[in-house]
Amino acid sequence: MTRLPLHRLAFFARRRYRTVFLIAAVLVGLSLAMAARLRFDTDVLALLPKDDPAVNSFREALEEFGSLDYLLVAVRVPEGVPLDPYEAYVDRLGEALAGLESIDEVEYRIGELETLLEAFLPKALLFLDPEGLERVAERLTDRRLEERAMELRRTLATPQSLVVKSLLKRDPFGVAEVFLDRLITSRGGLALDWSSGYYLSRDHRMLLILAKPSRPPQDVDFTRALVAAVEGELAALEPRWGEVAGRDTAPVPEVALGGRYVIATADDSLIRRDVAVNLLTSMAGVLLLFLIAFRRFGLLIYAFVPLVCGLALTFGLSAVTYGALSAATSGVAALLIGLGIDFVIVSYGRYVEERRGGASLEDALAAMSGSSGRAVVVGGVTSAATFYSFAVTDFTGLLQMGILTGTGILFCMAAVLFLLPAMLAWSEDRHARRRRVPRLVLHGMGSPRLIRFSFRWPRAVLTAAALVTLVAGFSALTLEFEDSVAAMRPRGNPGVEVREEVANRFEAGFDQMMLIVRGDCVEEALEGADEAAERAARLVEEGVLIGVDGVTSVLPPAARQRRVLEWLERARADRLDMERIRARFDAALAAEGMRSAAFAEGVELFSRAVSRRTPLGIEELAATPEAEKFLRRYLMEDGDGWKSVVYLHPPAGLWRRQPPPQVKDLARELGPGATLTGANVVSEVLRRRVLRDALLASAIGLLAVGLLLWLDYGNLADTALSLAPLAVGIVWMLGAMAALGLAMNFMNIFVSTMIIGIGVDYGVHMIHRYRELGGAAATRLEEEGLVETGKAIVLAALSTIVGFGSLATSHYPGLASMGTVAILGAVASALVAISVLPAYFSLRRRSRAV
Repeated sequence: MTRLPLHRLAFFARRRYRTVFLIAAVLVGLSLAMAARLRFDTDVLALLPKDDPAVNSFREALEEFGSLDYLLVAVRVPEGVPLDPYEAYVDRLGEALAGLESIDEVEYRIGELETLLEAFLPKALLFLDPEGLERVAERLTDRRLEERAMELRRTLATPQSLVVKSLLKRDPFGVAEVFLDRLITSRGGLALDWSSGYYLSRDHRMLLILAKPSRPPQDVDFTRALVAAVEGELAALEPRWGEVAGRDTAPVPEVALGGRYVIATADDSLIRRDVAVNLLTSMAGVLLLFLIAFRRFGLLIYAFVPLVCGLALTFGLSAVTYGALSAATSGVAALLIGLGIDFVIVSYGRYVEERRGGASLEDALAAMSGSSGRAVVVGGVTSAATFYSFAVTDFTGLLQMGILTGTGILFCMAAVLFLLPAMLAWSEDRHARRRRVPRLVLHGMGSPRLIRFSFRWPRAVLTAAALVTLVAGFSALTLEFEDSVAAMRPRGNPGVEVREEVANRFEAGFDQMMLIVRGDCVEEALEGADEAAERAARLVEEGVLIGVDGVTSVLPPAARQRRVLEWLERARADRLDMERIRARFDAALAAEGMRSAAFAEGVELFSRAVSRRTPLGIEELAATPEAEKFLRRYLMEDGDGWKSVVYLHPPAGLWRRQPPPQVKDLARELGPGATLTGANVVSEVLRRRVLRDALLASAIGLLAVGLLLWLDYGNLADTALSLAPLAVGIVWMLGAMAALGLAMNFMNIFVSTMIIGIGVDYGVHMIHRYRELGGAAATRLEEEGLVETGKAIVLAALSTIVGFGSLATSHYPGLASMGTVAILGAVASALVAISVLPAYFSLRRRSRAV
């Protein structure tokens, strides 16, 4: 008998199984050594396309302006307690954090109000628009000066904080109220009670420390050490609370860490946990299934060894090619276990069938490596091809997952083709020495009844299948798409929860859009930012946005400053005549029983603002540390000129999936020098791309599978027969998703492509067996062919469900949804294979008989 290549491979493994074991052990050892170098990439942006302009703009904005790269240290303040001890605690903690080498900058105080007023009040009028200037002039009429003196007397007589009293003395005319809010609320859009001098929420329930570390959160080793160092400082400060609080009996502060650095460390732990849990649970699950199906503990090695070999080779390859596992690639182990076990089940199932029929070891290996072996190869190659079709997508996470899974499938298939015959030969020799006959059983999990029913009542089965397909198809039309990038974030991440708590307490701050304005020179960038801010302010009035802040809060453009200076030139002769203002104010204070000397410093600061005759430049502003700190948030110089950012704050909970149309119109009207970015901008762009990529990947996967099947079968009829039930299974899967309320997202939308590779295997095995026994008697075809093959298909589907089921427990919603949807697809595809195909085969035989 002429031996085919698969026959020769099986008989080589049978004769030289010790050599096969040695080679496998060496390869596994080398692969594990390489896999030990794997890192974990926790950055969600790393999963997205690297060449997409929207993604790159968002990534660059975060890197350049660093609006989100803060370690948030939130100090919760109990209700109804004095603030003083908690502010003292923040001072101690802020000083301790500033001393850490891993932190470049710590912000927890707005700054000493005296210092801020000295820095900004002499320039205050330059920040104001015409309406603001008119309000200032109105406050300085004779009547309003008298009213202001009475207001000052009443306020200073009440038990106000020392900070407020100091502010009133240095800003007796109340000008600071006009511009300080603009400066202070610019810190990430945070709504602060600036009169306290601290980053204090307006409800007085939280104090905030913003720490700017020296390295990005993507450096997980650094980030983990940073968080540990901060937690160490918190632990060291806790026993000193009595010393900090003094005689006050206020409760010990409750401190929480949040932001991207905590998110990164938590994600790293979650990815590591998910990899371990997915690997262990899926491996344990499929081995338990193998034990239930074949009823022998010793047979677990037949499943375990090839899977371990395939997994080791795959992770060794990932260490060499990518060097890191992401949230997406962390699920590769579960995918391979669920898919790789299929090769073992189908091959060993055929071996059991032959041995139970009385065949020798050699004849059983020949049968196993013949039609069944060919089906294994075709199934493995088609499955790998569908995963390789992910290469058309620009989504980095999905691309890596597709390449690694496709290659891993081929590794698992090769491991089965080499190792299973070797292990069977080793087992046979061992049993021969012990003069024992191995007990061989394959449990059908109830599939024989369904297959027999379908074979005997084909019209009823095909009619029922058609009705289910029709209902599922209509149901699938109601599927929704979840396109939020934030929805890909793991559940229960403490860094996210604390960041949301801070955002709620401080009324926004971390979900803003950013409008980047470019200019060849600093003045051009400032002019563009000013125009953008003015237009965005109209959207605030319309309720589209709740806030806008930009560089013009601290550095107005020269044109606007010149208009202010011209206005001041005219106003100094009348409305802002400082001699009149001083005289009337001194008289008003005297009438209220107050000394003018107490307010002399404040009057002098305002006089300097009125006397200003030159525009404020960036050099002058940057020379003041308090002002330079604000300036860095908005303005930067790069190799191509200057960039300025205007932060646009949408209402809480709104516009997460896409930016408001009015904001998009604003960016478009500003011209090519302006770029709108933000998480919602990225979500909108990626929604279109992922739909396109998913359809393209599915089309390429289907075409590749169809071509491979045609090359295998040699005719179009059997190729179409293999693809038809696959299409039915996908419709059933989509209908089930809609019925269960599941939505499509950036990751599970590619499951349809995966199901092409998974589901077609079930049909391939059934059709190969029908081609082998199609001419036999109906009873033999039914019992020896379809029923025995159906048992292996059901067990393979169950193993896929168990393997993919572990993904459903992932902390990453996108990956968990992939597991859930893949389970639905595997169930649907297997059900079609063991019901619709036998029914079709039966009708086909009957029509030929007629």
